[in-house]
Amino acid sequence: MEIYIESFILENILINFCLLRLVYLTTKSKTTLFKLTLSSIIGTIPSILACIFISNNLLLNLIKLITALLMISLAFKQSLKQLIFNFILLFIYTYAFGGIIISLSSTTYQTSFGVITSSKFSLEMICLTILILTYIFELVIKHLKLKIKTNNLIFNITLTQDNKSIKINGYLDTGNFLNINGQPVLVIDINTYLKLTNSNLITFLTSNLIETSTQTINGKKNIKISTIDKVEIKNKNKKIIYKNQLVAINTTNCFKNTNYQALISPLFL
Repeated sequence: MEIYIESFILENILINFCLLRLVYLTTKSKTTLFKLTLSSIIGTIPSILACIFISNNLLLNLIKLITALLMISLAFKQSLKQLIFNFILLFIYTYAFGGIIISLSSTTYQTSFGVITSSKFSLEMICLTILILTYIFELVIKHLKLKIKTNNLIFNITLTQDNKSIKINGYLDTGNFLNINGQPVLVIDINTYLKLTNSNLITFLTSNLIETSTQTINGKKNIKISTIDKVEIKNKNKKIIYKNQLVAINTTNCFKNTNYQALISPLFL
């Protein structure tokens, strides 16, 4: 069986880079693209030596072990404890990756420097696909972490006006201390208010509702204030009820593409 050395080296570098990326995604150890690339190139040394010079399996495995430690040391900025953990992860992912490659292979060859597989799929394509998936996975995880963090600040709210109730989600805005004479004000979006009061936009705009000035990072703006019969905020297993509650009706699109329709001040809780 013929193996082109260029392809062999490229495949090893790609595999090493994938493995190091998986370790990084698991531990988030500090690294850079340059360090990962350099470490991946160094990781090909045992395979090159095995092809040219070494046939003793014991010596080859020892070189592989030392090279793996060197790879982890170069790739990440870490403590000794983290280095050991990353080293263990590298071997776990190596065997898992090897299992994936073998499962896609139609033929395998045992050599002095490891197992060579013949597959209907290009090994380079497999590595590149997994590498791309690691970046997609990282983006998904970042998005999920933000969602989880945001959802922890979401509360169930029930608004009641003239015997009509609407259930919405409210986001605890820790920087919002909007109040009138010490009474906290709940900020709700315009669509929720119109639905709750059975009114329309023209009626709202021409109403005699009082206005108050608010300060945001975008500057000052006036916002209409109304009073509704009851607001019920569910905080875990506890319900907090406010009667004749002041609400500020937000007419901007700040609630667009969110899963909440109100902003809760910490003063409520």
